[in-house]
Amino acid sequence: MKILHTSDIHGNYHKVLELLEGAHDVWVDSGDFFPNKTRGDRPEEVRYQNRFWILKGLGARIVEALDGRPLISVGGNHDYIDLAALVREAGGVAYNVSDGPAVVGGLKFAGFREVPWIAGEWNGETHDFSDIVEKAMGESPDVLVTHGPASGLLDQADDGRPCGVRNLTTQLMYAPHNVKAHLFGHIHNQGESTLEEAGILFSNAATGSNTINL
Repeated sequence: MKILHTSDIHGNYHKVLELLEGAHDVWVDSGDFFPNKTRGDRPEEVRYQNRFWILKGLGARIVEALDGRPLISVGGNHDYIDLAALVREAGGVAYNVSDGPAVVGGLKFAGFREVPWIAGEWNGETHDFSDIVEKAMGESPDVLVTHGPASGLLDQADDGRPCGVRNLTTQLMYAPHNVKAHLFGHIHNQGESTLEEAGILFSNAATGSNTINL
């Protein structure tokens, strides 16, 4: 399976439409697809992002570009509306795996959108990942899709701080699982990078894209 992995596009839909013209079997977006107007004013962000989607005609344009291929997504901390739901409403095939796993091309995708606490301004910030990680890994995914990285794996911010999820690293490195690839973004400093560790392909596609072959 050839996967187009995008993340942290932040409204640069022209780039996405161009990438969707390429040959791939599935598009995975790991969050922060939409632009923002405020710092976490939820009602205003919902209105703004819905207007952005409608005024740019993105439903029809993305469905046409996908040409029957599926989208797998999770939201990011900057997203206040559901990309997968909007693509389905426009007639496409799309799954938000924060809501539950999806099987595409014989591979099971699962994941979550939450990120480690920043300042309480953005969507999905949390201090406790215990139940979140347990639920996602309990789905026995072949491909794990999250907005943020696991700790120590392409998670270094531009000031050198590690910003990943420790519980997730423990599960991926030391517990039995089926994960072949972990697709994420969030940390722009290490975007458009991949790393192979312990037999797992880690893809941070922040601010752009990676192509993954499984």
